[in-house]
Amino acid sequence: MDPSDVGVIVAHGNGTLVPDASEAYAIRRIFGDVPPPVTAFKWAFGHLLTASGMIDAVLALESLRHAEVPSVVTLRQLDPACAPLPVLATPQAPRSDVALVLSRGFAGTNAALLLRASAG
Repeated sequence: MDPSDVGVIVAHGNGTLVPDASEAYAIRRIFGDVPPPVTAFKWAFGHLLTASGMIDAVLALESLRHAEVPSVVTLRQLDPACAPLPVLATPQAPRSDVALVLSRGFAGTNAALLLRASAG
C-alpha cells in the first residue's frame, strides 16, 4: 500500500503541544504535501488511555462506511507546529476506503493500524 491509498488519518491528537507536533511531523514525513484529511476523537471523549485506540478504530470504520470523516468540532486554530496538516474543521469525504489510525502510549509505545471498510 502506498501513502496515496490512505483516505483518512485518525490522529492520536491528544491536544498537547509536543506530542501533537511530533505526530504532525511524522504524518508530513510519510505523506508529504498531500496528506489525506486528518481528524481525531479525543476532543469528544477525552483520553481513555487503553481504550483510546479501540474507540478510534471503531469510529474510523464507521466514518469510512458512511463516507464522511467527522471534524474536530472544538478546533479553532491549528497550532503552527502542526501546519499544514488538513485537520478537519468541517466534515469531509475520505479520499478512499482506507483509514490510518495512530495511537501512542506511555514509554514510547506507538501503533499504526490500517483499516479498510468492507463493502455492504
